[in-house]
Amino acid sequence: MSGLNKAWERRIGSTRTSAGRFGHYAVLGLATLAGLHVIWNFLFSSPPDMVTPARAVINQSAVVSSFAQDYVSVWLTATSTDSGSIAQFVSAKNLKLPSTPAVVIDSPTVVSVMYVGSAGKDDSSVVYSVIVGVTQRPYESAAPTRALYLVPVLWTPYGVRAISLPARIADRGLGADAMTAYTHSLGQNDPLFAVVSGFFNAYLTKAGGLDRYATPESKLVSVRDAYQSATLSELSATATPSATPGDGETVRVLAHVIAITSQYAPTELVYPLTLTGVGGRWTVASIDRAPVMSTSNDPVPIVTSSASK
Repeated sequence: MSGLNKAWERRIGSTRTSAGRFGHYAVLGLATLAGLHVIWNFLFSSPPDMVTPARAVINQSAVVSSFAQDYVSVWLTATSTDSGSIAQFVSAKNLKLPSTPAVVIDSPTVVSVMYVGSAGKDDSSVVYSVIVGVTQRPYESAAPTRALYLVPVLWTPYGVRAISLPARIADRGLGADAMTAYTHSLGQNDPLFAVVSGFFNAYLTKAGGLDRYATPESKLVSVRDAYQSATLSELSATATPSATPGDGETVRVLAHVIAITSQYAPTELVYPLTLTGVGGRWTVASIDRAPVMSTSNDPVPIVTSSASK
């Protein structure tokens, strides 16, 4: 470092320019030294421990989530005869509970967990905000509706506890529908239709022969006798498939299948597939993770009519 400093001293001492130029060189020298300091620390200092704090947050999140689920479940079904059950979750004064459970619920699920901030002296505690989703109905035979509850939870060295009673909040909406990119409808006379139909018969039933319709690279294994029968009812593709595909040529399709269970109940299934050409014929290369979506159309929000509320 001293050699570098002397070099800069000679350079600055030899110049006859203005003070502005002197300042320019001084800034460059300091930046160089600062850069060397950063590189030195990067190469020879111990890296910061990122795993331990991350693991602690994940563990806290899991505990807080489980607590909030149980809390909402007990709170929604509690009656005036078991108010003590609420005390294990929250300190609530003059809590009024119904004589019978307010709603019938299915198992609550955690929608989101968010770190809010710290609390207590020296930031000894942590505040989390948990949103719990519940499918509930006013009585057993009523139609179920989805409800969301906001639960503030305090993590302390003594354990977790709710800060207050839950709050009912509105959902963000029913989402939106978007168009897929399967714009070419394929009929039963299309060679691809027969291939896909045979694939599902082999894949979903005990008919066997899956190797005739799927490539070895697909690693697909039949679900055997999950259904008594499987009928391809609708097939569309992202492009018009070749009658005789070249090796390696691909096409993406969306298949609607009517599968019949052992109890003769029809079940509609939808599969996005990728097919590839092998030896002049189409074969299934994969069951895709999701359908191919159009990038030319905006999603259309779902609007709930007043009649359906």
